[in-house]
Amino acid sequence: MFRCRPPFPFPSRSAFVTAFLLVLTVSVPAWGKAVCSLDGVSLPDGRQQMFYSARSVPRGQSCAAVGQPRQCNGGVLTGTEQFRYGRCTELEEFLGVNVNRKPGNLDPDLLARTGTVWIRANVEILEYKRQDESGKRNPDWDFGDWQTYIAAAAGTERKAILNLMWNFRARNLRPPKPGSKRERALFDYLDRKILDLLAPNVDILVTGNEPFINTRPEDWQYDPAYGGAPIVVFYKRVTEHVQAYLEEKGLREQVDLYLGAFTGLHLDRMQKQPAVRELLAWAEVASFVDGVDMHTHVVSVRQIEKALTFVRSFTSKPVTVTEFTFVWRMKQAVERGDRLGAAFATRWGRDPNRTIGDYMACEVFGVARGCEGKGPVSKAEWDDFFATRDWYIDHFILKAEEVFRKYGVRGSTFGLVQTRPTRAQMAPDRAPWYMGFLFVPVAVAPGPDGRPQPNYQYLDDFLAVQRARTGASVH
Repeated sequence: MFRCRPPFPFPSRSAFVTAFLLVLTVSVPAWGKAVCSLDGVSLPDGRQQMFYSARSVPRGQSCAAVGQPRQCNGGVLTGTEQFRYGRCTELEEFLGVNVNRKPGNLDPDLLARTGTVWIRANVEILEYKRQDESGKRNPDWDFGDWQTYIAAAAGTERKAILNLMWNFRARNLRPPKPGSKRERALFDYLDRKILDLLAPNVDILVTGNEPFINTRPEDWQYDPAYGGAPIVVFYKRVTEHVQAYLEEKGLREQVDLYLGAFTGLHLDRMQKQPAVRELLAWAEVASFVDGVDMHTHVVSVRQIEKALTFVRSFTSKPVTVTEFTFVWRMKQAVERGDRLGAAFATRWGRDPNRTIGDYMACEVFGVARGCEGKGPVSKAEWDDFFATRDWYIDHFILKAEEVFRKYGVRGSTFGLVQTRPTRAQMAPDRAPWYMGFLFVPVAVAPGPDGRPQPNYQYLDDFLAVQRARTGASVH
């Protein structure tokens, strides 16, 4: 029997997941005419619609090539069973920029220099709710910064991603129980204060942001009071709630609804975690979930491929990767006390035996004790530092994007601009996020034109990918 091969590799799965993917049902309304239902599409008797053998196809391919018209005849769909998806996306393979919880960093000049169409940020719901209820404002979480996000997202040429972040773990809170007063209050705040303002400006809305980091591990386990694992129950319910909100506000055709962002999926312990597997399986069969979002912070590019292999074993829907770095490889180098080395140190008048962590904290950022007033360094010194590190992954963005294309990733976003780390954030046991951005205005002195300088390799590679990107159409 001929089988249409998907446009990206799928590892084999157990039969129960394959059978679980989609169910064709037949219903008979009161007037006696059968209706065919498949993948969230209901067709009255005698009506025809295009169905597809894949949910998405790579850039350069057409959904029409994997489509087949199927008609409802007496409660039975004509055509071939493999054409079972009601929607197909022609993937634009976008590469955008990410500012995480700092929407005020969406500087128009920096955006113009990247040539990107896509922007991404995440909003920490519980923090803004706490500020509103206490009346005490935190300048690090200025809700006014979201006007910058709205301005950046405005116009037909810009597209925006928003992740909803629920950091229960930081407050030692459990997710609210389903149907509880606390859940109703939280969803009401989400609607009035967050979605009413931001949803009209969004193209992809992700109902979480690193849920397995932001939820306590004990809430990953089954709890009879929740009727399931609290993390699973909450993210299903908030996704269903946002779906209903978008429908009510007339935004559903504009906004794609994604579940995520899943993290650490290259790790065996996360791949074996029942709550991870349940959420991914649910995302595949929930017809209103348009795709899955993930973050790939890794030690090697091979780990990105391992994570995507796992995700693709659960879902054929579009996937986005809204954060990707090799920050854990950088952290390993800092933790083991790697030294500057003679070649680099001689060129820049540094101590060759100084650890790279001390060098960054003192000479580059000037946050270590006794180093006040030092930094930034020159662009040439900054670039030479990374060029002389044996742990640095050359052309990381290009290598990651090659993997993304292989697995049919719809799009990805990369950190736009560096912010000043605190002394605590420079500790050897902390992840050195400060190294991995397109622009490095804190570490590197401004250019001759007074504008922020680009990071080593990243912007050049970002622009090389960007030039190859095209738009998408949805059928």
